Amino acid sequence: MPRIYKLSRAGLKLLYKIRHHKGHGIHSPFVFNLVTKVIEEKMPYHIYEDIAVLIDPYRFLYLKKYNLLSFRLVNYFEASRILEIGTGYGVNALCLTAPSGNITCTCVEAANKKYTIAERLFENWNRNIVLYKGGELPLLKEKQDCIFIDLNNYNSLSLDVCDYLSDISHEKTFIIVKGIRTNRRNQALWRNIMNMESRTVVLDLFNIGILFFDKTLYRWNYQISF
Repeated sequence: MPRIYKLSRAGLKLLYKIRHHKGHGIHSPFVFNLVTKVIEEKMPYHIYEDIAVLIDPYRFLYLKKYNLLSFRLVNYFEASRILEIGTGYGVNALCLTAPSGNITCTCVEAANKKYTIAERLFENWNRNIVLYKGGELPLLKEKQDCIFIDLNNYNSLSLDVCDYLSDISHEKTFIIVKGIRTNRRNQALWRNIMNMESRTVVLDLFNIGILFFDKTLYRWNYQISF
């Protein structure tokens, strides 16, 4: 019987960098443009400096790679209604709302310290952000254009969260999930979300997953270097 070897995290990341780097081997125009114009885009938008100045008093806060990706995705798809589950200290919400003053963002954070700092940041950020405290997900009347879930920062999600996500999603909604390979629980949650019946394209960026519901796209999974 042939031996089956498991790749280390470093080996798996290298495999991701080899696959579909710079759009190679991607036949979907939608995914190709998303990879080359958004995921691998390196332009230093001026809004990054504004956010860096705002968070500078908090020495332990800084812009991370996934924060910048959040900005680029919202900017590219022109999302105007956003839900963030697991807001943390609020840095990512700043990036999610940075593209436009017309964006409405609903944020949920359970930890007291993180909630307090996020609340302070939002008070000095000229955007429409509603911050909820606690482990309960908000009841939203409107469908959301973008949903960001930080599995590392919000551990109250149940495996049936897909029903909630389906209720607040429409055909052009995209969902970003962070921490999809941090532990087994996160992996199980990600598998449930990824297997939602109405989803079409899934992008696997190793520890970040992005899925779409656009019916004009084929149901397919891509492993993308990030």
